[in-house]
Amino acid sequence: MIERKRLLALAFYNKEHFSGSDQERNLRFRVEKVVPKAPEENPDADVEDPYFLATVWPEPYSFEATADEKKMTHKEAFSEEGLQAIVDWMNEQHFDRDDWKR
Repeated sequence: MIERKRLLALAFYNKEHFSGSDQERNLRFRVEKVVPKAPEENPDADVEDPYFLATVWPEPYSFEATADEKKMTHKEAFSEEGLQAIVDWMNEQHFDRDDWKR
């Protein structure tokens, strides 16, 4: 089980993503802060607030070595509540060993 305390403080995500794994669920995960930008062709457009993007994929390979179609993502507000929602979502995910194939 992934616990909230394992995912570090909010300030950490201002500079880095966080990766880890949960062998019980046969998954790896990555949590990052995304800061949307206005499109170049319309710099005055409304911009979405920053948010957390969580990605999970089957073990044993790294994020870069896993095909995108094997990854699942989930988005939540960049807040303490959003990070807890990310933890809850990740704890609902799991992969079978057959999913380990690239």
